[in-house]
Amino acid sequence: MNGPRIGTTATPSILSDRHGEVKCDPRRVEAPPSLCAMLAVKFQEGAAWPLGGGFTSERESNHVGLLRLLSRIWDAITSFTRPPNAATLFRRADLYRQEGRFEEAAELVAQGLRLAPNNGVGHLLSAYLHLAFRQIGPAKAEFQSVLDLDPYHPRALLGLAKIALEERDLAACRPFLDKALQYYPDFPEARALQEMVSSWAMAPAPAGQRPAYAGSPIQVEKLKPPAGGREFVLTQADGTLVFSQQGDKDAEDLAAHVTQVYRIASATLQRAGLGSLRRGIVQAVTETTFFRSNDRLILALSFPQDVKVGFGLLETDKLWTNSLRELGVRA
Repeated sequence: MNGPRIGTTATPSILSDRHGEVKCDPRRVEAPPSLCAMLAVKFQEGAAWPLGGGFTSERESNHVGLLRLLSRIWDAITSFTRPPNAATLFRRADLYRQEGRFEEAAELVAQGLRLAPNNGVGHLLSAYLHLAFRQIGPAKAEFQSVLDLDPYHPRALLGLAKIALEERDLAACRPFLDKALQYYPDFPEARALQEMVSSWAMAPAPAGQRPAYAGSPIQVEKLKPPAGGREFVLTQADGTLVFSQQGDKDAEDLAAHVTQVYRIASATLQRAGLGSLRRGIVQAVTETTFFRSNDRLILALSFPQDVKVGFGLLETDKLWTNSLRELGVRA
């Protein structure tokens, strides 16, 4: 029997078909020759034993087993040098995203989309990463790219629904949820969000149409907000702004955002049978926000992202107590 034929190039892998003929696999052009094939050539050159026929001794069987073991080891080593495909890049990016390594995940997603620009998984991951960076416009575009490939993709529809909800656009939120549940009725996240939105009697009024606080102005020096705090806002449960440390034109938008977070968190807790939100912490990429609330008032106090939780809770409780005392005097 003649020995296996090795091609003149060193890149294609070497495979043996069921007839004993060695040929190149064009799908693995970047892989080096199989170690098993190279060793087979070496041994056959010395006529150590016939690889094409049956085993004539236990020694030959052991040698072939060793060749197979070495081949598996060689394949494992060379796999590190093969360029990863898009699916591998997306799997690794999703792991990085779950670990909070957003920049590294974004680089892998970009690499994967260059290899597979019409891959729905890649565009979905890209949308999630844009949300992590608070890039709402690009996130919307990526969710829409997923829907261009699959008009009923449940995760893309849910993503657009959540963005609409965050933007306090319930009219835009509901159709996305309805469409997702039309084709995936057992989608629990969409079902919970739909029930939550449906249970709200009304949405916060848009800017310029919100009711003004009827009480007397609150003096900031009596509330004593912490020096390290970034934003402090006190609002009524209906979204009416009571007090904002910022005191600028964005105060009403901030109050509406705080109210929206409170309503979503309370609805989630109530669905689990835990009642309304009383204390909460929201950790974002750049800041950490602490919440205190009762049935009428909501307080939100933001710190830099790396604030100690114990310190944030203590300062929020102090500010909450001072706020209730100040409002109680004026009641």
